[in-house]
Amino acid sequence: MIPSPPRTWYIAVIGNDSQLSEESRVCPHSGLETGWIIAKGKKSRGKQNGAMALLEREKPAVRVRDYDSHVLVCKGSDCKKRGSKEVRKALKGELRAAGMNGDVRVDSVECLGLCKHGPNAIVYPSGTWYLGLIGADAPEIVGKHLKTGEPVEHLAAEFRPRKKTK
Repeated sequence: MIPSPPRTWYIAVIGNDSQLSEESRVCPHSGLETGWIIAKGKKSRGKQNGAMALLEREKPAVRVRDYDSHVLVCKGSDCKKRGSKEVRKALKGELRAAGMNGDVRVDSVECLGLCKHGPNAIVYPSGTWYLGLIGADAPEIVGKHLKTGEPVEHLAAEFRPRKKTK
């Protein structure tokens, strides 16, 4: 039998060794004593100067549900004005009608960019972008992409090649 990995995770604090002090506090949720590294003196304003200090903490005892697909619908101000709330509602309604609401997760996110083309959505794990969606597009996205895994070509955005870096 293979042993399971330790249930620990780490936090990091950036700063000079002279600006750090160790403290021990009791966690208000678990009642366990936990170690902390506290920065002393002036705030570094986001500068990364000095050594990184790692401190071991207990890993959260929560498990994340596995989904076949994950749809992220933009709810940024431009997409909201153009009807992203209705698009999300239509997607969830179609998933419910198809009995797939346990297989596909639909979440709203603040801004996906490409605001002038909204409402926008991304479907994972394929990474397909849909731009300028309306509620009437939901049955096609659910029926084709989320059921069979094939993107709806006439709604999906095309990818441009990345700029080459020197």
